[in-house]
Amino acid sequence: MVREARLAGAAALLLPCAYAAGCGASQAPVVQTAPPPSATPSVASAAPSASAQPLALTRAWPETMAEAMSPHGEPHAQPLALAPDAAGRQRWLAFTGSADVALGAWHVIRGDDGKVTVAPVDHWPTGVRVLGGIVSGGVAYVLLETRPVLDQPGGLRGVWIDGGRSPFDVSPLALGDVHDLDDLAGRVAQPPSLGTAARNAVSLLSTLRAASASSGALVRALASDGADVGALWQSTFVQKQAHLDGQGTAPSPLADRALAIVHDALETQACGVDACESWGEHGRAVVRFVVEGGRWMIHGVVEDAVPQRAAATSMRHEVDPSGDSDQTATLLRERAREVQQVLGQAPLTAAGGTIGVGLTDLEPGVPAIAVREGDAARVFLVDAPPLHGGPAPTWEAAFAEVDGDGRTDVVLRMTTHRDDAAPLTWTQVFLAPPASVQPTTLAPDLATALATMEAPDVHAAAHAAAVLPVRGVSREEACRVLSTARTPVGFRRVATGDARVLLFDQPGKPTWRAKAVPSAKVGPGDVRDLGVHCPEIECSATRPYCVWSAGADSQHAWFGWADGQLTLVGVADYDGE
Repeated sequence: MVREARLAGAAALLLPCAYAAGCGASQAPVVQTAPPPSATPSVASAAPSASAQPLALTRAWPETMAEAMSPHGEPHAQPLALAPDAAGRQRWLAFTGSADVALGAWHVIRGDDGKVTVAPVDHWPTGVRVLGGIVSGGVAYVLLETRPVLDQPGGLRGVWIDGGRSPFDVSPLALGDVHDLDDLAGRVAQPPSLGTAARNAVSLLSTLRAASASSGALVRALASDGADVGALWQSTFVQKQAHLDGQGTAPSPLADRALAIVHDALETQACGVDACESWGEHGRAVVRFVVEGGRWMIHGVVEDAVPQRAAATSMRHEVDPSGDSDQTATLLRERAREVQQVLGQAPLTAAGGTIGVGLTDLEPGVPAIAVREGDAARVFLVDAPPLHGGPAPTWEAAFAEVDGDGRTDVVLRMTTHRDDAAPLTWTQVFLAPPASVQPTTLAPDLATALATMEAPDVHAAAHAAAVLPVRGVSREEACRVLSTARTPVGFRRVATGDARVLLFDQPGKPTWRAKAVPSAKVGPGDVRDLGVHCPEIECSATRPYCVWSAGADSQHAWFGWADGQLTLVGVADYDGE
């Protein structure tokens, strides 16, 4: 089971235990919250009870933590004391940001010699503020509230879990209806005892199987008070959207969507003690159950909120970098221990925001792309090729709007050396994320990969990506050309004179260390599989590119036009194991 955050209830303003000896030593749940602001930082120790420990809001780090944490930003709230580690060292969660939003969270450790070390947490959510925290059994439960940033609704409560094994690991979204910190403390002190996932899975799947037969069967499988249907934001915050009535006839569109989720969960068969998960085209979904009359009944259905991408209405163009990169440097420092180099920064949209690139210690030698839009601050590590040792690569960055959504994209160029010391380069455009808190990775723009592959420098690559034809290709047109190209003679008939076949062995990276076969030297084995996946091929509506993929395997085709006829500019076929 994936341990995620859960929905929570009411509030407080701030949080956690101050930086003091003895904090977090108790094994009982300790609630840490805050009263109205005070002019000076307060210091308190976690008490061995479930009652709130008042702490003053402060805009200054505790003195013993200041030197280590100040380079990473101002405090959002006082640190939350954790249980000591195996060596007996004191530990905290520290939160950076402003009074309104927590931009990052850090693990802080102080040794017996007084030395303080810090490390950023993974996957801190976007656009949240910290309300309070509870520590129990070496696990921290942090109560968060969303800010209305990008497409995310404000005021949703969720519980972010950090630390070792939690009894809620096998019960996804079990804390989804927590009302406040006292409620959370009570549940953490007495987690549900519902048996084991292995024992319950047969019964849960039996309920799903019965419910999947029809909309009517789904209604009969609901709990007596029905089931809430909601959207899940950042795997943490549940937004209730509708309710399925277990006593009457369910609205058809709502029941149909819930029924599809039940089908997916039945097929996936990933069940905890009282919930089953699935992953599909809409992302993650969770079906939760409750016991009634000795039977498991469906009590909730939640799936990831779907981010909306902007329509391609903007003109493609190169984007000049900003005069400074302060926003990018600041954001990267809030998420990484060391910022080694900022490669560049540019305006994100005409309305504001920034997008920038830097090298950090988050993953050595791999660029991090920092995106800031108001209170929404996000950092993405790019999917770079594996180098398997050798000298560290050098990176360059440029910017362009390549897909017409009005958001600046990043062009990256990596230079390294082969074993024989010959230079080796890789150039790739990464699309700016949509204005949504949901994406956790950046998509490489493979539609421009062939155009940027042999550009002499990163700026020429940005230009090549920005001037591609603003025109899509239909599946029928693409398949007609690809079917003809399945023989060497046919390939040369429908391809441009400088077209190439790329044979690559790194999944998802058709231009990385690919064997390039020019049109004149194409053999039967190079093209015989072109078009065999036409029923599943996907073509861009705005650019001349089509792709088929299944797991590690993929096939790519780039097109152009000559005298009004569709031509093949290049293809790439996965040739790995």
